[in-house]
This record gives sequence, structure tokens and C-alpha cells, in this order.
Amino acid sequence: MKILLVEDDQATGEFLTSILTANRYVVDVASDGQSGLELAILWNYDLIMLDIELPTLDGISICRTLRSRGNSTPTLMLTAKGLNDDVVMGLDAGADDYIIKPCDPTQLLARIRALLRRGSGVQSSTLTWGGLWLDSLSALVTYQQQPISLGPKEYSLLELFLRNPQRVFNRSAILDNLWEADDFPTESAVTNLIKDLRRKLKAAGMSEDLIETIYGLGYRLKPPPQEPTTNSDELKENSLDRKNRSVDEGLAYIRQLEEQFRTSLEKRLNVLESALRSLQQGSLSPFQQEAAKEEAHRLVGGLGLYGYAQASDIARKLEHLLVNNSLVGETATTQFAQLLTELQDKITTQSGGLSASEVTITLDDQLPLILVFDDDVAFTRELHQEAIAKGLQTCIVPLLSTSAVLDQVPHELPMGILLKWTGTTPNPENLRTLKTLKQQFQDTPILILAEHDTLVNRVEASRLGSEGYLTKPIAPGQILEWVDRISRCAIAQHVPQPLRGAVLAVDDDPMMLGAFTSLLQPRGLRVTGLSDPTHFWETLTQTKPDLVLLDLEMPTFSGIDLCRVVRQDITFSELPILIVTAHTDKVSTQQVFDAGADDLIHKPIVGSELVTRVISRIERARLRHQINRLQQKQTEVLQYQSRVDALTQVANRRHFDEMLEREWHHHWQDQMTLSLILCDVDYFKLYNDRYGHVAGDICLKQIAQTIQSCINPAADLAARYGGEEFGVILPDTDLNGALRVAERLQQAIARLEIPHADSCVSPFITLSLGITGTIPTTAHGTEQLIQTADQALYAAKERGRNTYCLYPL
Repeated sequence: MKILLVEDDQATGEFLTSILTANRYVVDVASDGQSGLELAILWNYDLIMLDIELPTLDGISICRTLRSRGNSTPTLMLTAKGLNDDVVMGLDAGADDYIIKPCDPTQLLARIRALLRRGSGVQSSTLTWGGLWLDSLSALVTYQQQPISLGPKEYSLLELFLRNPQRVFNRSAILDNLWEADDFPTESAVTNLIKDLRRKLKAAGMSEDLIETIYGLGYRLKPPPQEPTTNSDELKENSLDRKNRSVDEGLAYIRQLEEQFRTSLEKRLNVLESALRSLQQGSLSPFQQEAAKEEAHRLVGGLGLYGYAQASDIARKLEHLLVNNSLVGETATTQFAQLLTELQDKITTQSGGLSASEVTITLDDQLPLILVFDDDVAFTRELHQEAIAKGLQTCIVPLLSTSAVLDQVPHELPMGILLKWTGTTPNPENLRTLKTLKQQFQDTPILILAEHDTLVNRVEASRLGSEGYLTKPIAPGQILEWVDRISRCAIAQHVPQPLRGAVLAVDDDPMMLGAFTSLLQPRGLRVTGLSDPTHFWETLTQTKPDLVLLDLEMPTFSGIDLCRVVRQDITFSELPILIVTAHTDKVSTQQVFDAGADDLIHKPIVGSELVTRVISRIERARLRHQINRLQQKQTEVLQYQSRVDALTQVANRRHFDEMLEREWHHHWQDQMTLSLILCDVDYFKLYNDRYGHVAGDICLKQIAQTIQSCINPAADLAARYGGEEFGVILPDTDLNGALRVAERLQQAIARLEIPHADSCVSPFITLSLGITGTIPTTAHGTEQLIQTADQALYAAKERGRNTYCLYPL
């Protein structure tokens, strides 16, 4: 679900954004009315939240404008203006609901859910697809009652499909729903996201693919399979437990915002104090009074949101006093001074802040857990904040006696345990605690965080099974990196993954082939045995193994002969080869490696040695292939980035120039017509001045994608020529064809209806275009072609813009 928040107060905006983002909403924020209106027109939102008093354009006007354009997006007025007439005016302007600041966050979230249900039908908090369950209240996703850990974007994508089972989403629609307006991901981000979601669902045991690819259109949800239903009561109970455990972590960011808000109060109050001094001196200007009124208005909402309810009421009285223009006479001055003093006292004496009972935030309930046994409050708080930033959660357990340790430890299996040790020599209580934890969490790595670095302590810790020994002082980030590294190693040791692959074993002794098979197949390797080396090449090309085992001495062809054959082939030249032989002399060994073998194993074979060397070689070869693919992909990405404009994702000027030179030479050889269009966005500087550079970037991106959709990308090229100017290269296209493309471009841009209030030719964004084309000759070059197109573009602008001119070369 995507929400547009229009709020000019930064502290309030950040607070609301954190609440909404934590509850799985995608939020775009506009700090003034005009930007908010522009975003509401450009993008499709599920809900719009509006303050009333905004710079450049008030919330009432925004709402009326949207309704007059037929925009029916649910709209929520969130403002400190709480008089009955204000409420009536807001609802009459087209708002669907009206909330007066300060408001309870839980009530705000409930009203948002109600508006979203009203806008798109009744929405259940629990969504199902076969054995898959998604509980939107706790953000818990399970399959067959087993939790699935999803990232925020993966969760939002899954919810989008489950809530719209019949709708086909193209990549552009998914980008609009899941990313904020100031993010510019490419459509490949959608492809990767869908792959990641499919992979995680498959890893959780789902054999069915719930996302169906509709080629040429997009993606949609497949019909669910018939599976037995899950116990909903048990699911809700598990969801509630996880939800309650994650509240403290979710509030951490809000606490930071609260601290920032408290820090800003002094500056805010200074504005009111300055107004009071001017009032007492009889020199209060209208400008200063207006600034004080706006500051009081912001304080009404901000103080209320951050728990200063009584101070918020006093700020509202100050606002009314400033709005009513009644600051005349000694009585008004005295009243202003008293209210300001009361406000300062309430802020000083009232604790403020939110408790876990006042706001419910749902975070990823599958965050890995780290147990921390330490009584250093400052250190554990810093570690806790660092863990949240890295997507982890911590449970802080005070250092108690050994008998009380187990009572303090949660039942959830942690990814790692951090245990503080004191003293320069082993402390009996420390040893007992480590021993107790090791017995309870046998497969969980335990790290010792010691105050003193001594060999005796290190030896005792290792004897009792600790996996790491760290000493203070150490940064929390380094500790978390150690926990993550050691926990991954522990998982790999306790849960060995079978190696999937194929081995071709060539030996004229059937007993040896049987030994190879019995040793390697239990490790997940498929073994193909071959006793006749004359059929080696045919078997190799059919099986395409990951590794070849060759006996050194065989009839007809030796292992060295076959090794050389493999190394000479372009397809199998890097295939790992192990040669088995009973010879141990230096000459045989030298011949084996000169032929290109990777390793040599001597008979009689030691089973563990053979398995280790085979697996090591296969993994090493796969790793080398992965590195090569990554390097190739990185090269492709760099080449792509060197040719593509970062903002608009069409070709850049460099690629434009290279292709124009290449096509000019090609068309000169074949005597074909090459055409060129240069187009410029009319009055784009005025557009930036009015709507801002963020809206300007969005506008250029839309225009670029529209131009791209009007050409044949397999042959033609659309490029950002510079600033707001674009170029289109049309190979093998005569002037009539180029003219049709130009007309298609103008019509497509007109259909976008991007508002441009300062344009002198249209209320919407328009293009001026210059067209040219010729059959290349030696008498001209690409410079003359570009110059002619630029002259035609200049003539189109001279004619009044929003038109095109055609100048043949």
C-alpha cells in the first residue's frame, strides 16, 4: 500500500513516516502543498494524508483540485485546526476523514485501515493461498505453520499479489506500488525481487509457484491449490507472541525521532519568545506574528504526537490568540506571556514520549536474535541500536547467578550468544554460566566478551566450547560481524549440505569403479563408471560431468592421453581432472601434471582423502566459474552504465554519438536513408522553478520512457542528448517515416497530461521537434546532420513551440 503524506513540519513528517513505514506502507512525503498536488497527480496512491495549513497551497485547495479532476483516492485530513467549521470545510472539500492533532497513533492506523478498506473493498488482515498464510497485522508469513523470513519489499510484493488475485501487474505498476517516488530503480529490480520471493518460498517448502508470468503483460497470482487449511487460532497466537517481542525493537527509531524533537523545542520556543519581546516593546510586525502563529500551529501537532498532551493544548491557545489578531493592549500581552510560560513549564515537567502500549508497530518478526549477558547499560544500549540498524534483534540478560540464568533466557533459539567475563583469571561463576549456556544451546556459537585479555582465560573459554574470544574496548559493529561470521560457520558444520554434481570415473578395474561409486554417491555426487577408455569422449559429451577421475594406466588410451584430449577442447578445457595411480616416482608425477591434471591420488586409495579432494576440486571449480560470471556481469553492468543515462535510463550522449557514427558509415555503404529527430521540452526551466527539481526529474523520466515506447528499440535509438533535450536515431527510415515518428511522439506526450501551469502554449508538458534525414555521402558527416536537426528544432521553437519542423540535409 502506498501513501502520500503532505506535511510541512519536518518532525511530524518523520514521526508519521516511521509509524507508517514500520507498518509496511510505502510513503512519499511532500513538504509543501504544490509539490503534494503534483505528486498526487503524477502517481497512483492508495491514500493521501493532508495537513491543511501548508506553504504554497493549502490542503483544502489540494483536495478540491483532486476531486475536480476526478481523483477519488481516499483522503485523510490530519491537522491541528479542530473547530467545527474547519471540519465541515475539510469534509465538504472532498476529504474522506478528518483527524485533529494531536492524535493517538493506534487510532490513526485504524482509520487508515478503514479508509483503505473503503477504497478497495473489505480487506481481511489474514490472506491465504493454499498452505501459505500472511497476517498483515503482525506481518507474519507462514507456510504449513512454519514462519518464512521475508524482506520488506518481498513482503509487500507478496501482499500486493494476494490482495489482487485477478489483476495482472506489469513491472511499471509494481515499481509504482512498492517504491517511493524519489527512488529510480530499473525494471530489472522487479525481476530480481520476484526471483528472490520465489526462491524464499521454495526454500520454505512450497512446491507450487504462486506467481504466474504472463509474457508481454506482466505477472499475476495463480489459482491456489487445494490444500488442508491451517489452524488459524494457533497462527494468531504465534503472531501475537512474535508481535509483542518485536515492539521494543520497533520503537527504537521512534525514540531517536523523539530525541530530535526535544532538541528542536528550544529553537521553536525562541520564535515565540522573540515575538513576545517585540509585543512588549510595541514593535511586533505582521511578518513576525505570522511566523509565531505558524510555529505555534506546528507545536500543536508535534507536541501531541510525541506525548506532550497538556503542552499541546497550551500551544493551541497560543495559536488561536495569534490567529485572531487580538494582540492589542496590556491584557493580550499578559495573556501571551502567561501561556508561553505555562508552555515552557509543561514541556520541562511533562515526561512526554510514547510507550509500547500507545502504539503498535509491526516489524519483521523473523529478525535473528542475539542473547547478550552483560550489565553495562551504556554498552548494551549502543549494541542494541547497532543491531537494529543491521536487521538483528538483541535480548539483554543481566549477569545473575547460574541458577537464575535459565529463567532469564527466552525460549527462541538465538543465532549467537555474547557473554561478558570479568577478572584476569577464570571466575567460577563465569565458568558455570558458560557451561550452563553450552548445555542448553549446544549448536549456538558463544562469544566471550572479556574485560581482560589473558591466556588463562582464553584457554578455559575454549575448553568449555566457546567459539570466539573478544576483549573490550571493541566497537558494537565488530562484535556483530563476529557473531554473524561464527554463526554461519556453525550452521555449515551442523547442517552439512550435500554436494550436487556428476563425476565421470574411467578405470579398467570394475572393483575401483565400484569403490568410487560407494564413496562419492552418499555425498550427493552422481558417478558414471566407464571401464573402456575408447568410449571416453562419447560418454564425456553426454554426461557433461563436474569432475573426471582417470586411472593412469589403461589399455588403448592412458589417463595422460585422455587428460590431454580434455585440455585441448574449448568446452571442457577447465574441467577438474584427478588421476589415480599406483606409481609414486617423480617421473610419473611430473608427466601427470604436465598433461594438465589438477591433482594426483595414489593407490591404495584412502576413502576420506578421495572424497575430500573430489569435493574440494568441484567446489573450487564452481567458485572460479562464479567469479568469472560475476566479473563478466560486472563488465556488462559497467558497459551498460557507460551507455545509459542514469536518470532517464535511455541512452546517454556518448552512446548516441557512437551509434550515429556507426549508422552513418553503414548507411553510406548501403546507400540507405538515415533520419534524426532532436526534441526539447518546452519551457522546462519554468517547470523546474514552479514544481521543483524532484518533480522535474520525474517528468524527464516519464518523457524518456514515452519516447522509448514510440520507437522500435531493436533498430532505433532514443537518447538523452543533454538537459531536457532528447535525440532519436532512425536507421533505414526516410523523411516520411521520421515525420510519422515525430507525430507519434507529440501525441504520446500529450496523453501524459503532465501539468505545466507556466507554459505559454499548453496547460501540459509539450515538445518541440526538429527532423532531418539523408542518404549519407562523403560530402557530409554526422556533424552536418546534427546541425540541420538543431536548426529545424530552433525553427520549431520560433514558430511558437509545441510543433515540429522538417529540414532535409
